[in-house]
This record gives sequence, structure tokens and C-alpha cells, in this order.
Amino acid sequence: MADESVPQPASPQELLATMRDLTRRVRAAQRGTWFPLLVFATITLLAIPVYRYAPYLDVFGTCRSRPDQKVCPTPSPTELGYWTVALLLAYTAIAAFYIRQSRRRGVGTPIRPYVVVGVVLAILMTAVSIWLTFHPVLPPPADPFSADPAQLEAGPAGWLINGLASPLAVIGLALLVLAWVERHWALLAYTVVYLAIGMVQGNHVIRSSSPWFFLPYLLVPAAVLLLGAAAFAAFRPRTEARA
Repeated sequence: MADESVPQPASPQELLATMRDLTRRVRAAQRGTWFPLLVFATITLLAIPVYRYAPYLDVFGTCRSRPDQKVCPTPSPTELGYWTVALLLAYTAIAAFYIRQSRRRGVGTPIRPYVVVGVVLAILMTAVSIWLTFHPVLPPPADPFSADPAQLEAGPAGWLINGLASPLAVIGLALLVLAWVERHWALLAYTVVYLAIGMVQGNHVIRSSSPWFFLPYLLVPAAVLLLGAAAFAAFRPRTEARA
């Protein structure tokens, strides 16, 4: 008869602690937060030549012209088309990245809700932008050539409506879903700050005749996204970095 002691079963508290630790490790292995941020920063920077050099196609017939000036109150259809295609391609790349990561690490990531919401938001952005073309938040001025830009600010209600038509807001709303999917509190805090910056920018009218007047609207969020991607890549868990 052996004198070896029989291992005592773990207590419920020990089992619960083990399960919590395992859950934390699995969630850390599932994360790839830096990649979506890098992709979104890239398409934001690539939008710069589109905003600067792509022609304005007056497909909705909203532009008003006179010999020395042309006023188009609605967003450029070329820019809208770019963002719609760019966002759809971005979510395709992100989905492929997470699938490849899951196969490599052997830990699945429930990325489908994030990708589906992102695609829906991209399509909704396009639909809302077209709808606002024919149903503006504020009635168009009688003389668009002499209208004061400050009078065209829609206020808080218009802010929220126009937010759905903003590609940068669409990116932020989708990141909220990613924070939920990854159970990532740091990403949630980051996304709230990103959305706040986007809201402040969206309510600010730049009065400039420069053809590069749009640069702050793209460079600021792109810089925030790049910094976020670098930070999440640098501070990811070692198990994630080695995978």
C-alpha cells in the first residue's frame, strides 16, 4: 500500500480564480487592436489626395455657379464614394487579419459582429449623406454666395444627424463595437476620446480659401489613430506579441 498522498481537489475559490485567469489570457490572445487602428489611419491619410485633386461631380445638381464663383453645399460625391469603398475594403482586411490570427494562435475571435456593424455603418453613412442632400438639417440660404458660414452650423441636433454621415464618426462607432468584442477597457477609453475629437472637429467651421483647408479634418484623426495603433502594439501582452 503506497503512502503517497492523494491530491486534494481545488476549492471553489481556486477554480474561480483559475477560470478568471484563463479567460483573461484568452481575451488577450484574441486581441489585435493595433491593426484596425493602423488600417483606418492609412485610409484617412489616403483620403488627402482625393479631397485635394478629385473633381467634384455634381451628380445631385446642387451646385450654384456664377462667373467668378461656384458653391456646392453638399459633400463631394467623389469623397463619399472613396470613403464607402475604403471602409468596406478596410473591414475586409481586418476580418482577414483576425481570421489569420485565430488560425495561428488556435484561439477564435468573435470578430463577425464588429465587421458586420462596420459594413452596416459604412452603408448607412452613404445613405444618410444622400438623404441629407435632399433633406438638409438647415434650409439652404436664399443667396449661397453671400451666406455666412457661421449661420450654416446646425447646432447639437444637426451635429448628431450629420455625425452619421461622417466617415470618422463611423470609424469611432465601429471601434466601440470592437471594444465590446475584445472586452478591452483601454480601447473603450481611447475610442471615447477619438469620438470627442471628431465631434469637436465636426462642429468647427474653417474659414479659409486655401485648397488644403481640409487637412486638419484628416491629419488630426489620422495622427490619433496612428498613435493609438503604436500604443496598443507596444503595450500588448507578451503572449500576443510572440504569436
